[in-house]
Parts: sequence; structure tokens; C-alpha cells
Amino acid sequence: MKEFILVLLQAVIIAAVPVITSYLCSFLKQKSNQAAAKTNNELAASYIKEAADAVTTAVTFTSQTYVDNLKNSGAFSTENQKEAFNKAMSKAMEIMSAEAKNYLAKAYGDLTNYLATKIEAEVRDQKNTAILTGELITE
Repeated sequence: MKEFILVLLQAVIIAAVPVITSYLCSFLKQKSNQAAAKTNNELAASYIKEAADAVTTAVTFTSQTYVDNLKNSGAFSTENQKEAFNKAMSKAMEIMSAEAKNYLAKAYGDLTNYLATKIEAEVRDQKNTAILTGELITE
């Protein structure tokens, strides 16, 4: 009887090992894929945040050092607007790391178009904020 139980136990173990191994390999592969996706998402998020911060800083810098002076003197023209955009683009590119630039260029295609869209949106947001703040202050 003891031999029968040992043979039966050995047969069960022999049958179970490949099933357990297959399940374990599948589980580990799934966890590995999840970890890679999480890493890629975190990396992407950090580069997108870096770009957003660079654009915000560049637009604010350009506004304070270039646009405000021209507006105060009444000399802000369409040409100056284009120049302000170019200054903001240059400053944003200067602020961003090479890694972020490379990642965003691969992810979005043309980095300049990506940043141009973000700069235009940031300028609009800062204008709207200034208008709302001015309304609150004057009331």
C-alpha cells in the first residue's frame, strides 16, 4: 500500500509540474509586461510634464522680458507676436532635456509642432488668467 501511494504521488507530481511551470511562466510574463508598461507610462508622463513645465516657463519668461514691454509702449505688432512665439519656442527647447526631446519627437512625430500647440495653449491660458485676475482686482 505504501508503494502504491508513493507511485501515485509521484505520478501526480510529474503531471502537475508542467502545469504549474506553465502557469508560473505565464504569470511572470504578465507581471513583466505590466511592469514594463508602468515604467513606460511613468517615463512618458515625466517627459510630458517636463515639456509642459518648459512651455509654461518659456511663455512666462517671454511675456515678462519681451511682450509686456512692447505692450506697455504700444508697439506690440504681428511681427512682434511672431518673434515672441519664436523666443518662447527657443526657451522651451533650451529648458527641456535631450531625453525628453527625443522621446516626444518619437511619440508625437514633430517636436516643433507639438511644442507650438502647447505654447499657443499656454499663451491663451495665461491671457485668460490675467483677464480674470484683473477683473477680480478691479471689482
